[in-house]
Amino acid sequence: MDPCFIAIGVVVRSFVQHMRPIIIIDGAHLKGTFKGTMFLAVGMDANNQILPIAYGIGKTESGEEWIWFMSKLKECIGENPSLLIISDRAASIDLAIRTVFPLAYHCVCCRHLLMSLGLNGKAQNDMWWATCKAYTVNDFKHHLNILVKHRPDVLQTLNHIPPEKWTRAFAQCNRYIYMTSNSAESVNSLSVQARKLPITKVSDFFTDVTQRWYFERRQAAEKNKNFLTPWAESKIFRRIRKCRSWTVAGINGSAFNVDDGKRRCVVDMQNRSCECRIWQLSGLPCCHAISASTFLKESDCSQWDVHWFRSEVHRATYAESVYPVPDPLNWEIPEDFSKIATPHMNKRQAGRPLKINVFPQKVRILGRENVLDVMQ
Repeated sequence: MDPCFIAIGVVVRSFVQHMRPIIIIDGAHLKGTFKGTMFLAVGMDANNQILPIAYGIGKTESGEEWIWFMSKLKECIGENPSLLIISDRAASIDLAIRTVFPLAYHCVCCRHLLMSLGLNGKAQNDMWWATCKAYTVNDFKHHLNILVKHRPDVLQTLNHIPPEKWTRAFAQCNRYIYMTSNSAESVNSLSVQARKLPITKVSDFFTDVTQRWYFERRQAAEKNKNFLTPWAESKIFRRIRKCRSWTVAGINGSAFNVDDGKRRCVVDMQNRSCECRIWQLSGLPCCHAISASTFLKESDCSQWDVHWFRSEVHRATYAESVYPVPDPLNWEIPEDFSKIATPHMNKRQAGRPLKINVFPQKVRILGRENVLDVMQ
Protein backbone atom coordinates (compact mmCIF):
# COMPACT_ATOMS: atom_id res chain seq x y z
CA MET A 1 0.00 0.00 0.00
CA ASP A 2 1.43 3.35 -1.04
CA PRO A 3 1.32 5.96 1.76
CA CYS A 4 -0.74 9.12 1.45
CA PHE A 5 -0.35 12.57 2.98
CA ILE A 6 -3.05 15.22 3.40
CA ALA A 7 -2.70 18.80 4.64
CA ILE A 8 -5.21 21.60 4.15
CA GLY A 9 -3.56 24.74 2.81
CA VAL A 10 -5.58 27.03 5.08
CA VAL A 11 -4.34 25.20 8.17
CA VAL A 12 -0.74 25.16 6.98
CA ARG A 13 -0.83 28.95 6.48
CA SER A 14 -2.39 29.40 9.92
CA PHE A 15 0.38 27.40 11.53
CA VAL A 16 3.28 29.03 9.69
CA GLN A 17 2.03 32.61 10.12
CA HIS A 18 0.10 32.75 13.39
CA MET A 19 0.86 29.79 15.68
CA ARG A 20 3.69 28.89 18.00
CA PRO A 21 6.33 26.65 16.36
CA ILE A 22 5.18 23.57 18.24
CA ILE A 23 4.13 20.30 16.59
CA ILE A 24 2.84 17.31 18.52
CA ILE A 25 2.85 14.03 16.59
CA ASP A 26 1.43 10.56 17.17
CA GLY A 27 0.28 7.48 15.29
CA ALA A 28 -2.90 5.39 15.52
CA HIS A 29 -4.07 2.16 13.91
CA LEU A 30 -6.76 2.00 11.26
CA LYS A 31 -9.51 -0.40 12.28
CA GLY A 32 -11.36 -0.96 9.01
CA THR A 33 -11.07 -3.62 6.31
CA PHE A 34 -7.69 -2.36 5.12
CA LYS A 35 -5.39 -2.07 8.09
CA GLY A 36 -2.65 0.47 8.43
CA THR A 37 -1.42 3.37 10.51
CA MET A 38 -2.58 6.96 10.60
CA PHE A 39 0.13 9.57 11.20
CA LEU A 40 -0.94 12.84 12.79
CA ALA A 41 0.64 16.25 13.45
CA VAL A 42 -1.21 18.91 15.46
CA GLY A 43 -0.47 22.45 16.64
CA MET A 44 -1.83 24.65 19.44
CA ASP A 45 -3.49 28.00 18.78
CA ALA A 46 -3.46 31.20 20.84
CA ASN A 47 -6.41 29.98 22.92
CA ASN A 48 -4.70 26.67 23.74
CA GLN A 49 -6.96 24.75 21.34
CA ILE A 50 -5.83 21.85 19.17
CA LEU A 51 -5.60 22.21 15.41
CA PRO A 52 -4.69 19.26 13.14
CA ILE A 53 -1.99 20.41 10.71
CA ALA A 54 -1.51 17.26 8.65
CA TYR A 55 -2.24 13.56 8.64
CA GLY A 56 -1.21 10.57 6.58
CA ILE A 57 -1.83 6.88 6.04
CA GLY A 58 0.84 4.19 5.85
CA LYS A 59 1.32 0.50 6.47
CA THR A 60 3.16 0.61 9.79
CA GLU A 61 4.89 2.97 12.20
CA SER A 62 8.29 2.08 10.77
CA GLY A 63 11.15 4.54 10.48
CA GLU A 64 10.78 4.60 6.70
CA GLU A 65 7.07 5.49 6.90
CA TRP A 66 7.64 8.20 9.50
CA ILE A 67 10.49 9.69 7.45
CA TRP A 68 8.19 9.87 4.43
CA PHE A 69 5.41 11.55 6.45
CA MET A 70 7.77 14.05 8.08
CA SER A 71 9.34 14.85 4.71
CA LYS A 72 5.94 15.76 3.29
CA LEU A 73 5.20 17.81 6.40
CA LYS A 74 8.47 19.70 5.93
CA GLU A 75 7.47 20.53 2.35
CA CYS A 76 4.41 22.27 3.82
CA ILE A 77 5.81 24.13 6.83
CA GLY A 78 9.45 24.56 5.81
CA GLU A 79 12.47 24.67 8.10
CA ASN A 80 12.27 26.59 11.37
CA PRO A 81 15.24 26.51 13.78
CA SER A 82 12.83 27.29 16.64
CA LEU A 83 10.58 24.32 15.88
CA LEU A 84 9.70 22.05 18.80
CA ILE A 85 8.39 18.53 18.16
CA ILE A 86 6.83 16.48 20.96
CA SER A 87 6.22 12.73 20.62
CA ASP A 88 6.51 9.45 22.45
CA ARG A 89 9.87 7.67 22.66
CA ALA A 90 9.41 5.50 19.56
CA ALA A 91 12.75 4.92 17.85
CA SER A 92 11.13 5.30 14.42
CA ILE A 93 9.89 8.81 15.26
CA ASP A 94 13.25 9.83 16.70
CA LEU A 95 14.96 8.63 13.52
CA ALA A 96 12.51 10.56 11.33
CA ILE A 97 12.97 13.81 13.25
CA ARG A 98 16.76 13.57 13.21
CA THR A 99 16.68 12.82 9.49
CA VAL A 100 14.09 15.33 8.29
CA PHE A 101 14.18 18.10 10.91
CA PRO A 102 17.81 18.14 12.11
CA LEU A 103 17.46 21.72 13.40
CA ALA A 104 14.27 21.05 15.36
CA TYR A 105 14.27 20.36 19.07
CA HIS A 106 12.74 16.97 19.86
CA CYS A 107 11.42 16.29 23.34
CA VAL A 108 9.49 13.31 24.65
CA CYS A 109 6.08 12.91 26.20
CA CYS A 110 6.45 12.86 29.98
CA ARG A 111 3.29 10.80 30.42
CA HIS A 112 4.67 7.96 28.28
CA LEU A 113 7.91 8.19 30.24
CA LEU A 114 5.98 8.05 33.51
CA MET A 115 4.30 4.80 32.41
CA SER A 116 7.60 3.24 31.35
CA LEU A 117 9.04 4.06 34.79
CA GLY A 118 6.22 2.14 36.45
CA LEU A 119 5.35 4.85 38.97
CA ASN A 120 2.31 3.97 41.05
CA GLY A 121 -0.12 6.01 43.09
CA LYS A 122 -0.91 9.68 43.26
CA ALA A 123 2.05 10.51 45.50
CA GLN A 124 4.65 9.15 43.09
CA ASN A 125 2.86 10.69 40.11
CA ASP A 126 2.88 14.09 41.82
CA MET A 127 6.61 13.75 42.52
CA TRP A 128 7.20 12.94 38.86
CA TRP A 129 5.23 15.88 37.50
CA ALA A 130 6.86 18.26 39.97
CA THR A 131 10.24 17.07 38.66
CA CYS A 132 9.31 17.39 34.98
CA LYS A 133 7.60 20.76 35.32
CA ALA A 134 10.22 22.45 37.50
CA TYR A 135 11.32 25.71 35.89
CA THR A 136 14.74 26.04 37.52
CA VAL A 137 17.61 23.59 37.87
CA ASN A 138 17.58 23.88 41.66
CA ASP A 139 13.87 23.06 41.83
CA PHE A 140 14.41 20.15 39.45
CA LYS A 141 17.17 18.68 41.61
CA HIS A 142 15.06 19.12 44.74
CA HIS A 143 12.05 17.26 43.32
CA LEU A 144 14.17 14.57 41.66
CA ASN A 145 15.89 13.80 44.98
CA ILE A 146 12.50 13.34 46.62
CA LEU A 147 11.39 11.01 43.82
CA VAL A 148 14.59 8.96 43.95
CA LYS A 149 14.24 8.49 47.72
CA HIS A 150 10.91 6.73 47.10
CA ARG A 151 11.89 5.00 43.84
CA PRO A 152 15.67 4.65 43.43
CA ASP A 153 15.19 2.42 40.38
CA VAL A 154 13.95 5.29 38.17
CA LEU A 155 17.53 6.46 37.72
CA GLN A 156 18.32 3.32 35.71
CA THR A 157 16.01 4.63 32.98
CA LEU A 158 16.43 8.38 33.39
CA ASN A 159 20.22 8.21 33.24
CA HIS A 160 19.89 7.01 29.63
CA ILE A 161 17.62 9.90 28.56
CA PRO A 162 19.09 13.40 28.22
CA PRO A 163 17.32 15.65 30.75
CA GLU A 164 16.77 18.35 28.11
CA LYS A 165 14.34 15.98 26.37
CA TRP A 166 11.93 15.58 29.30
CA THR A 167 12.41 18.51 31.70
CA ARG A 168 11.57 22.19 31.61
CA ALA A 169 14.60 23.14 33.65
CA PHE A 170 17.10 21.87 31.06
CA ALA A 171 15.01 22.46 27.94
CA GLN A 172 16.99 24.07 25.13
CA CYS A 173 13.82 25.31 23.45
CA ASN A 174 10.61 26.91 24.71
CA ARG A 175 8.13 24.13 25.57
CA TYR A 176 5.57 26.65 26.86
CA ILE A 177 3.20 24.43 28.92
CA TYR A 178 3.34 21.30 26.76
CA MET A 179 4.94 18.32 28.47
CA THR A 180 2.95 15.49 26.82
CA SER A 181 1.61 14.35 23.46
CA ASN A 182 -1.94 14.36 24.82
CA SER A 183 -3.12 16.87 22.21
CA ALA A 184 -2.40 14.50 19.31
CA GLU A 185 -3.83 11.57 21.26
CA SER A 186 -7.02 13.56 21.86
CA VAL A 187 -7.52 13.91 18.10
CA ASN A 188 -6.81 10.20 17.67
CA SER A 189 -9.49 9.49 20.26
CA LEU A 190 -11.88 11.78 18.41
CA SER A 191 -11.25 9.90 15.16
CA VAL A 192 -11.64 6.38 16.59
CA GLN A 193 -14.94 5.75 14.78
CA ALA A 194 -13.71 7.33 11.54
CA ARG A 195 -10.68 5.04 11.58
CA LYS A 196 -13.03 2.07 11.23
CA LEU A 197 -14.19 3.42 7.86
CA PRO A 198 -12.49 3.47 4.43
CA ILE A 199 -9.59 5.89 4.03
CA THR A 200 -11.66 8.34 1.97
CA LYS A 201 -14.09 8.62 4.88
CA VAL A 202 -11.20 9.30 7.25
CA SER A 203 -10.22 12.19 4.99
CA ASP A 204 -13.81 13.47 4.95
CA PHE A 205 -13.88 13.29 8.74
CA PHE A 206 -10.82 15.52 9.16
CA THR A 207 -12.07 17.98 6.55
CA ASP A 208 -15.45 18.23 8.28
CA VAL A 209 -13.91 18.65 11.73
CA THR A 210 -11.46 21.31 10.53
CA GLN A 211 -14.20 23.17 8.68
CA ARG A 212 -16.43 23.20 11.79
CA TRP A 213 -13.62 24.24 14.14
CA TYR A 214 -12.58 27.12 11.88
CA PHE A 215 -16.14 28.39 11.72
CA GLU A 216 -16.83 28.10 15.46
CA ARG A 217 -13.48 29.51 16.56
CA ARG A 218 -13.65 32.38 14.07
CA GLN A 219 -17.01 33.41 15.50
CA ALA A 220 -15.69 33.17 19.08
CA ALA A 221 -12.53 35.13 18.21
CA GLU A 222 -14.50 37.92 16.55
CA LYS A 223 -16.68 38.32 19.65
CA ASN A 224 -13.67 38.61 21.95
CA LYS A 225 -12.69 42.29 22.20
CA ASN A 226 -10.12 41.81 24.94
CA PHE A 227 -6.38 42.09 24.41
CA LEU A 228 -5.70 38.42 25.22
CA THR A 229 -7.51 35.20 24.38
CA PRO A 230 -9.85 33.78 27.05
CA TRP A 231 -7.38 31.03 27.98
CA ALA A 232 -4.48 33.46 28.41
CA GLU A 233 -6.65 35.86 30.39
CA SER A 234 -7.69 33.13 32.80
CA LYS A 235 -4.04 32.27 33.43
CA ILE A 236 -3.20 35.93 34.09
CA PHE A 237 -6.16 36.42 36.45
CA ARG A 238 -5.19 33.41 38.53
CA ARG A 239 -1.67 34.77 38.87
CA ILE A 240 -2.96 38.23 39.82
CA ARG A 241 -5.02 36.76 42.67
CA LYS A 242 -2.03 34.76 43.87
CA CYS A 243 0.43 37.67 44.19
CA ARG A 244 -1.70 40.45 45.73
CA SER A 245 0.26 40.51 48.98
CA TRP A 246 3.78 40.17 47.57
CA THR A 247 6.31 42.91 48.26
CA VAL A 248 8.35 44.71 45.61
CA ALA A 249 11.53 46.76 45.92
CA GLY A 250 12.98 48.70 43.01
CA ILE A 251 16.55 48.13 41.86
CA ASN A 252 16.65 50.47 38.86
CA GLY A 253 14.29 51.67 36.18
CA SER A 254 13.56 48.18 34.84
CA ALA A 255 14.75 45.71 37.52
CA PHE A 256 12.83 44.85 40.69
CA ASN A 257 13.30 42.52 43.63
CA VAL A 258 10.06 40.66 44.40
CA ASP A 259 9.51 38.72 47.64
CA ASP A 260 6.71 36.13 47.49
CA GLY A 261 7.13 34.97 51.09
CA LYS A 262 9.17 31.88 50.16
CA ARG A 263 11.83 33.24 47.84
CA ARG A 264 13.08 36.43 46.26
CA CYS A 265 13.33 36.82 42.51
CA VAL A 266 14.79 39.61 40.42
CA VAL A 267 12.52 40.69 37.58
CA ASP A 268 13.92 42.43 34.51
CA MET A 269 10.99 44.14 32.81
CA GLN A 270 13.07 45.41 29.90
CA ASN A 271 14.30 41.93 28.95
CA ARG A 272 11.02 40.23 29.99
CA SER A 273 12.74 37.79 32.31
CA CYS A 274 12.51 36.58 35.89
CA GLU A 275 14.74 34.36 37.95
CA CYS A 276 11.87 31.91 38.43
CA ARG A 277 11.96 31.41 34.59
CA ILE A 278 8.17 31.05 34.36
CA TRP A 279 7.87 34.24 32.29
CA GLN A 280 10.49 33.12 29.76
CA LEU A 281 9.22 29.56 29.41
CA SER A 282 5.45 30.11 29.46
CA GLY A 283 5.29 33.31 27.44
CA LEU A 284 2.95 34.89 29.99
CA PRO A 285 4.14 37.19 32.81
CA CYS A 286 4.78 35.32 36.04
CA CYS A 287 3.50 36.42 39.42
CA HIS A 288 6.74 38.27 40.12
CA ALA A 289 6.43 40.25 36.88
CA ILE A 290 2.78 41.01 37.62
CA SER A 291 3.78 42.30 41.07
CA ALA A 292 6.41 44.54 39.47
CA SER A 293 3.83 45.80 36.98
CA THR A 294 1.47 46.65 39.84
CA PHE A 295 4.33 48.40 41.64
CA LEU A 296 4.77 50.58 38.53
CA LYS A 297 1.07 51.58 38.77
CA GLU A 298 0.29 49.88 35.46
CA SER A 299 -3.41 49.21 35.02
CA ASP A 300 -2.95 46.26 32.66
CA CYS A 301 -0.14 43.72 32.84
CA SER A 302 -1.26 41.79 29.76
CA GLN A 303 1.08 43.92 27.63
CA TRP A 304 3.96 41.84 28.96
CA ASP A 305 2.88 38.63 27.24
CA VAL A 306 4.33 37.26 24.00
CA HIS A 307 2.25 38.03 20.93
CA TRP A 308 1.20 34.38 20.42
CA PHE A 309 -1.57 34.78 23.03
CA ARG A 310 -3.15 37.96 21.73
CA SER A 311 -6.69 38.11 20.39
CA GLU A 312 -5.58 39.67 17.12
CA VAL A 313 -3.36 36.67 16.47
CA HIS A 314 -6.21 34.33 17.34
CA ARG A 315 -8.52 36.10 14.88
CA ALA A 316 -5.87 35.97 12.16
CA THR A 317 -5.41 32.23 12.73
CA TYR A 318 -9.02 31.52 11.73
CA ALA A 319 -9.52 34.35 9.25
CA GLU A 320 -9.63 32.01 6.26
CA SER A 321 -12.34 29.44 5.61
CA VAL A 322 -12.11 25.69 5.04
CA TYR A 323 -14.35 24.51 2.22
CA PRO A 324 -15.68 20.93 1.93
CA VAL A 325 -14.82 18.54 -0.86
CA PRO A 326 -17.56 18.79 -3.55
CA ASP A 327 -20.16 16.05 -3.77
CA PRO A 328 -18.90 13.10 -5.89
CA LEU A 329 -21.84 13.60 -8.26
CA ASN A 330 -20.30 16.93 -9.26
CA TRP A 331 -16.79 15.63 -9.83
CA GLU A 332 -15.27 15.93 -13.28
CA ILE A 333 -13.38 12.68 -13.79
CA PRO A 334 -11.01 12.50 -16.79
CA GLU A 335 -11.68 9.68 -19.23
CA ASP A 336 -8.11 8.41 -18.96
CA PHE A 337 -8.28 8.31 -15.16
CA SER A 338 -6.90 4.97 -13.99
CA LYS A 339 -8.68 2.96 -11.32
CA ILE A 340 -6.81 2.75 -8.05
CA ALA A 341 -5.96 -0.80 -7.05
CA THR A 342 -7.04 -2.23 -3.71
CA PRO A 343 -4.21 -1.97 -1.14
CA HIS A 344 -2.13 -5.10 -0.78
CA MET A 345 -1.35 -5.66 2.88
CA ASN A 346 1.66 -7.98 2.83
CA LYS A 347 2.42 -7.61 6.51
CA ARG A 348 0.32 -9.18 9.25
CA GLN A 349 -1.12 -6.68 11.70
CA ALA A 350 -0.20 -6.82 15.37
CA GLY A 351 -2.29 -8.91 17.71
CA ARG A 352 -3.49 -12.50 17.95
CA PRO A 353 -5.07 -13.76 14.70
CA LEU A 354 -8.67 -14.95 14.77
CA LYS A 355 -9.11 -18.70 15.36
CA ILE A 356 -10.79 -20.67 12.57
CA ASN A 357 -12.41 -24.04 13.23
CA VAL A 358 -11.11 -26.42 10.57
CA PHE A 359 -12.98 -29.53 11.77
CA PRO A 360 -15.83 -30.83 9.51
CA GLN A 361 -19.37 -30.75 10.77
CA LYS A 362 -22.11 -33.36 10.17
CA VAL A 363 -25.22 -31.59 8.89
CA ARG A 364 -28.65 -32.96 7.94
CA ILE A 365 -30.01 -31.78 4.56
CA LEU A 366 -33.43 -32.86 3.21
CA GLY A 367 -33.63 -35.82 5.57
CA ARG A 368 -30.33 -37.33 4.41
CA GLU A 369 -27.04 -37.30 6.27
CA ASN A 370 -24.29 -35.56 4.34
CA VAL A 371 -20.85 -34.91 5.66
CA LEU A 372 -19.78 -31.49 4.43
CA ASP A 373 -16.50 -29.79 5.07
CA VAL A 374 -17.68 -26.51 6.52
CA MET A 375 -15.09 -23.91 7.43
CA GLN A 376 -16.40 -21.92 10.36
